[in-house]
Amino acid sequence: MFVVLGSLCLAISREALKEEIRLRINVTDVVSEYVALKPGGKSLKGCCPFHAEKTPSFTVSEEFQSWHCFGCGEHGDIFSFLMKIENLTFPEALERLAKRAGLEVEKYEGGQQISRKDTLAHLNSLAAAYYSGLLRRSTMAGEYLKSRGLADETVEQFRLGYSAPAWDGLVRHLTERRESLDAAAEAGLLIKKDQGGYYDRFRNRIVFPIVDVQERIIGFGGRAMGDDQPKYLNSPETPLFSKTRSLYGLNTARKSIAEGDRAIVVEGYMDVISVHQAGFTNCVATLGTALTPEHITILSRYTRKVILAYDADSAGMSAALKGAAMFDDADCDVRVVRFPGGDDPDSVLRAGRVAEFGAAIDNALPIVDYRLAVLMDRHDLTTPVGRTAMLKEAVRMLADLRTGMEREVYITQLARYHPNFQSGTTRAEEIIRNDIDQLARRHHGSNTAVGIVGSISGQVKAERAVLRVILRNEDGSVFLLESLGPEDFTTELTRAAANAVYEMFERKRGINLAELVESVETSLGAFLSEIAMRESSEPVNEIVLQDYVHRIKNSRVKQMRTSSVLSQHMSEGTINPESWARTGNAEEYEEFLKKSGRKPGEQT
Repeated sequence: MFVVLGSLCLAISREALKEEIRLRINVTDVVSEYVALKPGGKSLKGCCPFHAEKTPSFTVSEEFQSWHCFGCGEHGDIFSFLMKIENLTFPEALERLAKRAGLEVEKYEGGQQISRKDTLAHLNSLAAAYYSGLLRRSTMAGEYLKSRGLADETVEQFRLGYSAPAWDGLVRHLTERRESLDAAAEAGLLIKKDQGGYYDRFRNRIVFPIVDVQERIIGFGGRAMGDDQPKYLNSPETPLFSKTRSLYGLNTARKSIAEGDRAIVVEGYMDVISVHQAGFTNCVATLGTALTPEHITILSRYTRKVILAYDADSAGMSAALKGAAMFDDADCDVRVVRFPGGDDPDSVLRAGRVAEFGAAIDNALPIVDYRLAVLMDRHDLTTPVGRTAMLKEAVRMLADLRTGMEREVYITQLARYHPNFQSGTTRAEEIIRNDIDQLARRHHGSNTAVGIVGSISGQVKAERAVLRVILRNEDGSVFLLESLGPEDFTTELTRAAANAVYEMFERKRGINLAELVESVETSLGAFLSEIAMRESSEPVNEIVLQDYVHRIKNSRVKQMRTSSVLSQHMSEGTINPESWARTGNAEEYEEFLKKSGRKPGEQT
């Protein structure tokens, strides 16, 4: 492997290249493209992008150029983060970060010069420029966008384009540039004919480039200009593009979502663009598919507050209501906008009702309240039959809620529609509650998971604190290194951690956390990462450090006193555990192990 720095070509090892990238790119700059980070002590904190959580436990340290989640234990550096978040191989992550760092990497071992995903992104970029040029030359397409109320600046911001009716316009354009038509078909831009050759996938459509948070064009959507079906057409699944993991407009909206701690989700390209143009820049849309757990996971990197602004009768709304449990799983506060019949975000905003749209967003209902409101609208509540039908559906709906506390709020609201309400509110509530409880038991069962939280002994706390001081190179780290050795640590995990830390310090006269974590097995790396990056409010001074050493040394004395191997020697007075622990004479300890028939270093 070699790397090009400007015009200077230098042979460089993979490790040296990784270190150069770490020096040039701040881990927080990369992570903040996916996670809303806020200051928290000496580090930055946010909600973990790799598991659902309500309280932020994901920490990024500029000092160590590392990240760690105290909730799920995931950890690593800039490379491991990009690999996990983007599902990349290490060579792909290395290449992408090298380019970002201004290092042009060429690989001669085992592979193509650029990754497959980069090839597809390059072709998509060429296609987007081609469609944009056609839009500028098409009066019909331009007039259509104006009729939809889009300003020229908005068209440019979202990089809209137009695909002409010709079957081979893009084919010829790419051929002239000597691009691979096979690769263009893999990108979803072209379709291969059975008899050979290719034709354009998008024809006579307004084209919407789909851009990811790294500003790569990963796919396209096309809205038919005429009567062609389907009305909306998306790119197929490719190595670069997945509908269930992509959100239209997120590249533009993510900063606003994080800053305002709220995301608006709509159903179509035009809805997103209209909403952004109206000043609500925290808006995204799914791409011809219902909202999925993957979408919720992506949004939860920026906010836990999601507002669904769908057409009330749409398939998307129906799917979202049926999949409400996924919002609970992700600890999301989901609310639903109620538009007047037949309206959607685009139609409301095109009519100039911006204030009405804003009020609808602000007054969005929690998902259960919305479902109950829809139920009540659907039935004639002035008749006993209508009230009974509504209550039956409401009971089934509330039985799906996971806690009795959630149900109680709605039971009180429903009681007045129950036939027994005339006999008293309490009686009506009791009957509804019993009906819900019976259904809930059938749905959820009676088993609950109980978490067991273990305590950490004072001894282990001291050992972890010592490791933390050394890992963070805090005052007193040299004193600890000179006063203690790996053999002083009492648990298998802390001893293994100490061995790794002491070995690196001996070799490098310092600690590089990212390199250290990468050099050990995964569970040990997670342990070291957690110790180094966990904020501590305990003061660290000379007295505290001496106490750590004393506590750890005393623990070894206790181990020796209770050792079946050494007890005879101690009772005979041939070994003094206090003296040994104070002097740290390992040879003396090993000698007595030998006399007792044990091997040096063998567990006592």
